[in-house]
Amino acid sequence: MSSRARRRVTAALATAAVVTATLAACSSVNKAEPSTNDSSGGASKVAVGNSGPVSALIPMDQVCGDKPVKVGLVDGYGLNAWSKIVRAEVEDEMKKCPAITSFDYVAGRGDLQATLAGITSLTTKGVNVLLVIPDAGPGASHLAAMRAATRAGVTVVPIASDPTGSAGSDYLDYVDWDTAYSGEVWAKWMIDRLGPKGGNLVMLGGPAGNAVSAAELKGVKKALASAPQVKLLTEEPVTTNWDPAMEQQAMSALLAKYPQIDGVISDYGAAVSGAVRAFTSAGRPLVPIATTDDNELSCGFDALKATSHNYELATASSRTWIGRVGLRKAVAQLNGKADGEPSLVQLPLYEDSTGSAAGAIAPSKACRSSLPNDAPPSSQLTTAQLGSLFGG
Repeated sequence: MSSRARRRVTAALATAAVVTATLAACSSVNKAEPSTNDSSGGASKVAVGNSGPVSALIPMDQVCGDKPVKVGLVDGYGLNAWSKIVRAEVEDEMKKCPAITSFDYVAGRGDLQATLAGITSLTTKGVNVLLVIPDAGPGASHLAAMRAATRAGVTVVPIASDPTGSAGSDYLDYVDWDTAYSGEVWAKWMIDRLGPKGGNLVMLGGPAGNAVSAAELKGVKKALASAPQVKLLTEEPVTTNWDPAMEQQAMSALLAKYPQIDGVISDYGAAVSGAVRAFTSAGRPLVPIATTDDNELSCGFDALKATSHNYELATASSRTWIGRVGLRKAVAQLNGKADGEPSLVQLPLYEDSTGSAAGAIAPSKACRSSLPNDAPPSSQLTTAQLGSLFGG
């Protein structure tokens, strides 16, 4: 990077420090504003802000060009198996584009200032593509640093956590799953399980007021609007902080309050073990559960089903592969190539223990016994790659 370019970067990044505190209080909705230019000055051919199915995803070779590309990934958390797999999936996707010459990674470890410093440092270092998981604090608190990186000429793509702001100006695009769609899918599966007789349903979410759980709840309520026989006992997602111990406490309180609970929706599979323990401690048989995929749930399903005959499991992918989509969009932008992949991917069920969902597999087929309990089996890495990643 030339000294003149480095000065431009430094000046742009200095702005981030001034406005970050103000942005932390913002709660603007992510707006799909089309990107106006590609790296060569022409009209952008990358779709932003759109929703679509998994079938609309494309291979890397459709967007990879000859222009050398340096990639960076900043993960606001970066400490658990999910984050470890996300990084490995990005690195695996990079191998499919020979023009990608380097990769830098920063784990924020849940520290907002460390995460913002990571965005700044990789921008100064001269990456061309910067993927950011903006979950070290409120999404808006990451915006100033991402805007500064964008102004410095970096193609920025936040993934897996809504940064708010505007796609096409603050960053290229926000790439994730369609959370409301997943809530609707879970609820429809639950309606089918409870049948014409219906029953009582509860929903467990993450931190209080988080946008992900709130959007999922909208999808749940949309589906339940046509199923009056199913009653949602929780008007808001019950707070669990996506933590198994807290989920156990929350589920225990619900079981004590309601003598009849016929189904559970929990939006983080790795925390569902807490809900399972709550049912066991209360001496109540398990009921159908809809959530995201988690290796412990997959591998343990058959044993739990043997003692709780009404127990069924449906999961959506934990989308550890979402960084692949973000990387392809950024590479396409740099090369002036078309990429119409969805920004928000509408996920079908990945697992369905009842066998009723088209394309879904049984939990026993999803189970990867050599991996950690909290590893999501729906990763696009091979079993051998995952085994190597976790020392298996």
